Amino acid sequence: MPDDSIAKRVVQTSLRIHEDDMVVIDTWQHTIDLASDIALECLRTGAKPLITLMTDRLWWKALEEIPEQYFRKTPRHILGAMESATVWIGIGGPEDPTKFREVPSSRLEPFFEGDKPLVDKTIERKIRVLQVLLGDVTPQRARAYGFDYARWLKNTEDAIRVDYPKMTELGKKIANRLERATKVHITSKIGTDLRFDITKRPVHIEDGIVDQDDMERGLVSTQLPSGKVEVPPIETSARGTVVLDTPRALKGRLITDLQFVFEKGRIKEFHAKKYEDVFREVFEATQGDKDRIGQFALGLNSKIELIGYRTDELALGTATIGIGANKGIGGQNDSSLSFSGTLTKPTIDIDGLAIMVEGKLVI
Repeated sequence: MPDDSIAKRVVQTSLRIHEDDMVVIDTWQHTIDLASDIALECLRTGAKPLITLMTDRLWWKALEEIPEQYFRKTPRHILGAMESATVWIGIGGPEDPTKFREVPSSRLEPFFEGDKPLVDKTIERKIRVLQVLLGDVTPQRARAYGFDYARWLKNTEDAIRVDYPKMTELGKKIANRLERATKVHITSKIGTDLRFDITKRPVHIEDGIVDQDDMERGLVSTQLPSGKVEVPPIETSARGTVVLDTPRALKGRLITDLQFVFEKGRIKEFHAKKYEDVFREVFEATQGDKDRIGQFALGLNSKIELIGYRTDELALGTATIGIGANKGIGGQNDSSLSFSGTLTKPTIDIDGLAIMVEGKLVI
């Protein structure tokens, strides 16, 4: 898919950028062309873009050499820019994630402290946010996680081309049911048996478009590709076990069969078949409400193939459970950790009535 067609979808369809918008675009060295195309499309509407650049060379050198107290400093000049920005677009990086294997998670935590005021500002000012996940699709990342790069790239592009009106229509049916719901019960044949409450919680249709209704509800972030309905559960309500049967990429490793056991709203214990130590290191290094449920989502995108990346939660017929930070979707968790994993073929009951049976929607 040519970069210019993605740029048009970002500017014209997803964010509906207009001449009064002030746009910040965060890019990495491997996505400069895409960032440039998006900036050009912004200029065509009369909007003013500002591109910020991070490189793998700078990122890894900084992590290696710079004292932590400098990472904790808030970039006040960027915070000042966010006072006038109306749109923020992120294009993924780093290009090569393998060095994450060598960097302690505690070394990354000061970055969160320094950047937290920026995140809070986007929520406070309802800045429209879009993550372009195509930037994550690199040969280096594919090698690190054992993905077929060509297939991954094609699948991501196909998922961006999905029939959005059809996907949104399905999302509205699910959202209408969840908005009236209170109790959720998820089970699976491989051991999931999890209950939680979503009473009066905001329901967000992640359809790749931030429209006026989203703006009024304060749900102003989206991504490409997209396709899910998500809700922040009542953070203290989770109890039971969830088994995430798709792998999940983290710090240059692919964690498999991760499961959480919730008791009285908190994670009592967790286990994984492979690279449990990687998740444990990240979990123990992060702060805040990291041990509370943060997200419940149902996938809508019929084009997504499950491979073990964060796009898995978009796949039709899946459910996703997240923990940690969820203020961006209307929740209350404040944490430096935001982690989610996906279940295939779940059975989901809402207030005692099934809306999905072994991965098949019955709504």
